Amino acid sequence: MALGSISWNLVWAHDIGPMTAWYRDGLGLRLMTSTVQSAVFDTGPCILVLIGRHDNGPAKNPPFTGWERNQVLFTFSVADMDATLAELAGRGVTPVHVAPVVIDGDDAPKWRVAQLMDPEGNIVELCDEPVRWFAGVDG
Repeated sequence: MALGSISWNLVWAHDIGPMTAWYRDGLGLRLMTSTVQSAVFDTGPCILVLIGRHDNGPAKNPPFTGWERNQVLFTFSVADMDATLAELAGRGVTPVHVAPVVIDGDDAPKWRVAQLMDPEGNIVELCDEPVRWFAGVDG
């Protein structure tokens, strides 16, 4: 049995309003549908779901933020990092970290990543190079 592509990414939201606004207005994702307990965004080949149903997830918001909080990281591909960061800054979203990426001990940067933090402390990453560097991934 071979698994298919990822269908969705889910982020538990403890206050769905500010989280929906950040992903919609800050990142500029297209909101497909929403309820008082959820928001679904179009991210291309899969969807991003914010869910605030506490009967179907963590009972309380963990006190951690950033890397202490994240157990899973999702990354959005961007064609032009500088232009994307400038546009996001115009929407009030600034990165907590921007860095070149080096792989396998090669000192020459291959591309850059930028980490953003949503209102509840989850790290969302941007990368100006897809995963083509990983052996076996076409692109």
